[in-house]
Amino acid sequence: MVVAAAMAPRAAALLDFNDGHDKVTVSAEYGITYDSNLFVHAGGPGDYDQSLSLGANYTRRAGLIGVNASLSVSTARFTKFSSEDFTNPSLSLELTKGQGRLTGTVSLSAQRESTSDTATNLFTTSWNYGSSINLRYPINDRYYFTSLSDFSLHDYVQNSSLFNLLSYSEAIDVFYVYTSKLDLLGGYRIRLGEAQGGSHTQDNALTLGATGGILPKLTGSFRAGYQWRDESGATGGRYGSLTTSLSLSWPMTKRVTFTGEASKDFTTAASDVSVDTTAFNLSASLKPTSPLKFILNTGVGYAFSNFLGARGDGREDRALSFNASITFTLTAVLSSSISYAYTDNQSNIAFSNFARHTATFNLSARF
Repeated sequence: MVVAAAMAPRAAALLDFNDGHDKVTVSAEYGITYDSNLFVHAGGPGDYDQSLSLGANYTRRAGLIGVNASLSVSTARFTKFSSEDFTNPSLSLELTKGQGRLTGTVSLSAQRESTSDTATNLFTTSWNYGSSINLRYPINDRYYFTSLSDFSLHDYVQNSSLFNLLSYSEAIDVFYVYTSKLDLLGGYRIRLGEAQGGSHTQDNALTLGATGGILPKLTGSFRAGYQWRDESGATGGRYGSLTTSLSLSWPMTKRVTFTGEASKDFTTAASDVSVDTTAFNLSASLKPTSPLKFILNTGVGYAFSNFLGARGDGREDRALSFNASITFTLTAVLSSSISYAYTDNQSNIAFSNFARHTATFNLSARF
């Protein structure tokens, strides 16, 4: 995403009422971004853009049901590629229940997104709709169940070569409270997908894992297992692979924190191609002592993407990435950030072999 507003901290004006149970937050952000390869393909051109984002958030913490709602709009204007200018609204609503035996959240979202898509080597715009129901139910002091029902729709606009993507999924996990700090888990997930290009997919995954204090000073979650995908259609097939999801945090000191993430999963690209992607990321955050009011973040990543079946045309991508950002608190009203990211995508398809630099300056106001 080349929009500076998406990369920066939010600035806000806060209004409390109803004895502090209701809060309204308003944000405003302005950014300038340079992207050396806007369309993420070999020899792709670069451009500058200026962006502005305005948003409002409402939260309510009273009674049995909590409410989180947000409404925002982001607009960007490019220097050379004015045909890619956009104004994108975003809306989300989340209802939470944290009391009683059955707890969980229900969420709805709709947003228009403009982004550089490495899987299709295009700058794409889509309407994205989503909903989820996340529930937790305890059996006894040692065991509890969770259920996650999820729906998503990506509706691409202004590009006849892309296919709309529809997905439904249901995940059931059982947790065992191993210690006061660590829960063990096992679960099953089924995910159904449809692409306007004609393919239908069914993913099944069985996983085991843990969440909480994995090791002393190492917290997070981990799961791994086996998954298989059945893809129908003229060029469909059956694919099996290991699957994993990992996110761990290590606070080395009070000021320095390291975070490691890893994932392996099937996805479907907007070109109606099944992709098996393995990704690793390692990041660090530095928060110096007062009176230095800034936060430094940096990270490296690696991803391997295998495009499956006849539609995939044997494509394999290996992407190495680096990013760094520094956020300054200028006054009680203003903050700013500077960020840089680099991606080197090595592909056996010449058109998808590219390098990309992005640099962003962002300014946020708090009223």
